[in-house]
Amino acid sequence: MERNPVLFAWASSPRRHAAALGLAVGLGGPLALFVLLCLRDLIAVLTRSSPGALPFLRIALPLPGHHGDEAPILFQGWSLAPTELPLIALTSLAAAALLLAILGAAVAYLCFSVQARATARLRARATEAILASPPGAREDLRALPGLVGQALARMGSLAAVGIVVPGLTLAAILLALVMAELAAPRLVPVIALLLAAVGLARALLASRTAARRGLRRSDIAATEAGLRDLIRRMPAVRAHGAAAFERRRLGLRARAARTALVRAEARLAYARAPALALVVILPALLVATALWQGEAATEADNVLPGALVAAAGAFAQAATLVAVSLRLWNQYRAVAPLFRAIAETLDALNPRAPGDRARSAAPFPEAGALVAKGVGAYDPGSGERLTGVDLALPMPAHVAIVGTRGSGSRALAALLAGQIEPTAGAVTYGGTDLRAFDSAERARRIALAGSEAILIEGTLRQNLLYGARSGDREASGLAERIAILKLTGLDAFVYERGLEASIDPDDDPATAEAVVAARWAVREALAHEGMARLVEPFDPARYNHQADIGENILFGEAVGPAFSQARLAAHPYLRAVLEAEDLTRTLVDVGLQVARSTVEIFSDLPDDHPLFETFSLFPAAERGYFEDLVARQPEARGFRRGPAGHRDRERLIGLALRYSETRHRFGLIDAGLEERLVAARHSFAAMLPPRYREKVEFYDPSRLTAAASLEENLLFGRITQGEAGAEGRVRSLVRRVLAEQGLEPTVYRLGLAARIEAGVAVAGQGQRAVLGEGAIGPRERVAIEFVRCLVRRPDILVVGLSLDDRKPDEITARIERLRALRAGAALIVCLPDEDTLDRQAPFDAVLRVERNTVVTAEPQETATVTA
Repeated sequence: MERNPVLFAWASSPRRHAAALGLAVGLGGPLALFVLLCLRDLIAVLTRSSPGALPFLRIALPLPGHHGDEAPILFQGWSLAPTELPLIALTSLAAAALLLAILGAAVAYLCFSVQARATARLRARATEAILASPPGAREDLRALPGLVGQALARMGSLAAVGIVVPGLTLAAILLALVMAELAAPRLVPVIALLLAAVGLARALLASRTAARRGLRRSDIAATEAGLRDLIRRMPAVRAHGAAAFERRRLGLRARAARTALVRAEARLAYARAPALALVVILPALLVATALWQGEAATEADNVLPGALVAAAGAFAQAATLVAVSLRLWNQYRAVAPLFRAIAETLDALNPRAPGDRARSAAPFPEAGALVAKGVGAYDPGSGERLTGVDLALPMPAHVAIVGTRGSGSRALAALLAGQIEPTAGAVTYGGTDLRAFDSAERARRIALAGSEAILIEGTLRQNLLYGARSGDREASGLAERIAILKLTGLDAFVYERGLEASIDPDDDPATAEAVVAARWAVREALAHEGMARLVEPFDPARYNHQADIGENILFGEAVGPAFSQARLAAHPYLRAVLEAEDLTRTLVDVGLQVARSTVEIFSDLPDDHPLFETFSLFPAAERGYFEDLVARQPEARGFRRGPAGHRDRERLIGLALRYSETRHRFGLIDAGLEERLVAARHSFAAMLPPRYREKVEFYDPSRLTAAASLEENLLFGRITQGEAGAEGRVRSLVRRVLAEQGLEPTVYRLGLAARIEAGVAVAGQGQRAVLGEGAIGPRERVAIEFVRCLVRRPDILVVGLSLDDRKPDEITARIERLRALRAGAALIVCLPDEDTLDRQAPFDAVLRVERNTVVTAEPQETATVTA
C-alpha cells in the first residue's frame, strides 16, 4: 500500500484526477487570463485620454531594454469605440463567470468522487487485510481500526484536491508572472518576491496558530479533568477541610497553562506582524514599482492602470492559492504518519508477495486423508500449543480427540479445521495443504465449532445462519432448524424467546386468529385439569390481584413510552383521572406506606443485597431519597409547597402504581379500594383523548393484543403467585396446547425473529422481541456457534467445544444424536475424558492428547491412523 496519502488518492482514480487537473489548469487558466484582460481593457475606458478607438484583448509583450511602443504584439485584438467596449467587456465577463461556475462544478464533482473512491479504497484495504489475517495477528488488528479512523477523519479535502490545488497554484503563479510581464517587465521580480514573502508569512502563521490551538485543547482537557477530579475528591475535601489546598492546586495548574498560552499568543502575534506589514507594503511596492522609470524612459513605458490592476488581481489569486496549498501541506503532514503506520500494519498482516496473492486457490477435494506431518502450532484463542504432531485420518470418519483442558486438544481441533496455521510442518487434505484452499471455501467444507459465538446485530435467525450460503439457507427449512436447535440444546432458549415475542395482527392475521383460538383452548385445558385457579384472567369488571395498581388502571399494554411504567405517574392525563376519581391522596398515602415499610424491612440490608433488588419497589440509587422523605413526612398531609412537594407526591404515586398486594403483602388494598380502582380503569378508557388512543392497547378477550407477548395473549391473565410451582405447571400446559394446536413451529419462528442488539441489557416494554448481548449466556453462545456449523452441512465437522461443564448423561446423549446426524459424514469431536469415550459407540479413530502433543492415535474398526 502507498505510504503517501496523495499518491494513494491518485492511485484510487488516476483518470478522474487527471481529468480534474486538466480541466482546472487547461481550461481554468485561459479563462482566468481572459477575465483579467477584460478587466484591464474595461479600466482603460475609464482612464482614456482621447476619444479614439481602444484596443480590446490586445496582447503586447514588453521586453527589457525596449520601449513600450516597440513591444512585440502577440495578439492584435480588436479596436472598439469607447461606447462599445464596456458593453462587450461586461458581456464577456458575465459569460466567463458562467463558464467558470460550470467548470468549478465539474472539477468539484471529479475531486469529491476521487475522495469517495480513496476513502472506499482505504476501507476496502483494511477490510480485506482483517479478513485475510491469520489468527496470530490480534495485536496488529487492534491498532488498525483506530489508525484507519484517524486517517479518514484527517484526510478531508486532501484526498480530493491534494493534486489539483498544487497544480492550480503553480498555474496561478505563472499567470501572475505573465500578467506582470504584460504590464511591465520590472514588475516580474517584485511579484515573485512578494509571492515568496506571502508564502513564508502564511507558513509561519499556520505553524504558530496550530501550536496555539493545541495548547488551548490541552488546557480545556486539563480543566475538565481537574474539575472532575475535584468532584470526585469532594467527600474528602469536606471531611478534612482541604478546600484551600484544592484551590491552590488548581490555581497553580491554571497559572502554568495561562503562562504557556500567553507565550503561544505572543509567538502568534510575532507571526501576525509580517502578515500585517505585507498588507500595507504590497500595494505600496506594486504602485512604486509601476511609477518608477529609468532615465531613458519615455511616456510609452508608463504602466497603464488597467494593466496594473490585472497584475494585482493575478497576484491576489496566486497568493490565495499559495495559502490554500500551505493548509493542505499542514494537513498532509498530519496524515502522512498515519498512512505509513497503516501501510506497515497491512504489510505485516499480509506479508505474501503480489504473485502469491494473485495465485488461484486450490480446488477442494470431495474426499481424502487429513494428514499432519511434524506439525507444531499455537492457538491464540485457547492459549494451547502443539508440537510434533504426526497423524493420518482417512475421511469421512468419526474421530474422537480425548484430552483434558489445556492439554492441546482444542488447539488440535482448530488445527485440523484449518483455523490456525502450523508454525512448523503442514496439514494436508487430499494431498493439498489446507493453507492453499480459499479460506471461505475451507470454512464451509471444514466447519469448526470451537468457541462461543460472536453475535451480530440482527435477528436470532440471522445469527444462526451467519456464514451460510443462500443454498444452505433455503435448504434448511424451519423443521430442520428446529431439529438442529433440539440437538444443540438451544430449543428451550428460542422457544422462550418466541413466547416473549409479539404478533402484529395486520401483518399476520392468520396467526393472530390462531392465537385467540388457542387462548380459549388454554382456558378449557386449565379448567379440565383443575388448574383454573393458577391463572387469574383479565376481566374488565374485576380487579386483577396478580397485577399492580398501575396495570389495573391501564388495563392494557402501553404502546411507546407515553404510558410506560417509568412515566405513568407523571402523565398529566392519568393524574387528571386520579383527581376526578378522588384517588390522588389515597395513592399518595399508599405510596408513603410502601416507602415506610420498605425502608423498615430493608434497613439492615446493603443496597446490593439480592432481596433488596428483588422485592424493593424503588432502586438502590433512590434509597436515600425515600429514607429522607419518610423521616420528614410522617403522614400524607402537609407536603411542601412548590416543585419540591409536587415531586414528592409524584414519586409516591409512582411507588403506589407499582404496588401489588399479592406480591408485596403490606395490606394496603381492600375491597373498597379495588372497586374505586376498577372505576378509575373505566374512566381512563372512556375519557381517553384521541391523541392518546394509539398509545394504549386495551385488553379484549375477543382479539389479540398486539403490544402484549404471545404468552400473555395465550393466558390472557396473570399466573397466580400464591401457589408454589404454578408457573412451571402453567407453562407446561401451554406448551402442550400449542403443540396440539399446531402452533409450536410458530413459536420457534417468532423466537428466531427476535432481534439481538448490542448494549441492550434487558428488553423494555414494547420491545420484548429485542435481546441484548447480556441476555444470551455462555451456553447459548456455544449452542449458536454449533448451529452455525451444522446449518452449513460441512464435509468435515470439527467440534472443539468444552463439554466438561455438563452432566455425563447429557454429554453422552448429545454426542450420540450428533453422530446419528453425521452418519456417513466426517466428524471430529473433542471429549473431556476417557469415561465419556467409554460410554460411546466405538469411533473410527481415537486421538489422545497430553502435554501439547498427540501421544497415541488408535485406529478402531476399519480406519487407518498413524502416529
